[in-house]
Amino acid sequence: MTLIDILWQTLINPNVIYLFLIAGVWCVALAVTTPGTGLPEAGAVVLLGVAVLGLTRLPVNLIGLALIGLSLGLYVLELRATTHGAFLIVGIFTLAGGSLFLFRNDETIVPLSFGLVAATVLVTSGFFALAIRLALRLRGQPPAQNPDAVIGALGEAKTDILKDGAVLVDDELWTAEADELIPAGTTVQIVKRMGLRLKVVRAKNSQPNKGDLSC
Repeated sequence: MTLIDILWQTLINPNVIYLFLIAGVWCVALAVTTPGTGLPEAGAVVLLGVAVLGLTRLPVNLIGLALIGLSLGLYVLELRATTHGAFLIVGIFTLAGGSLFLFRNDETIVPLSFGLVAATVLVTSGFFALAIRLALRLRGQPPAQNPDAVIGALGEAKTDILKDGAVLVDDELWTAEADELIPAGTTVQIVKRMGLRLKVVRAKNSQPNKGDLSC
């Protein structure tokens, strides 16, 4: 038996093809939920391509294959929507059912290992449960960079401000404008952001610092 024959016999082993299929499902889910990197997409193409090649040579049950596809959709929906695990639980059962019924009974092929199915379903469910937990935690946090958070904050006029000037807010220097002349050193309040430009007003009870006044 040649090396090619050995590789081919390995690739048409139901247990090997099943692992390629599930790994491809993982990559598709990652590609849908975190697009842009290119790695999950490339992995999905390679893994699912090998899986399809093997599935064409095996007695596949289309209902089982459809259930595995449905479980993928449920996992993605759980990542995108807040259902507190409802889609995840249904996805676990559909993945388990689809895995058990993926191949029709045929004495000419190696049977799919129940232990492999159980381990794969548990690992897949644990992975997506962790991903969903992290997604929910990030969803509840404010954006790391929110430029509009500067509105309402206090700053210090570093130059005289009227139609143009500079203001320091939270250790960041912004271009600023005002409807009245605001001397350098005055405490100001930001009322509006226009791109990288701020509109400011004199803060209540604010006076310019004596060190900043011209003699």
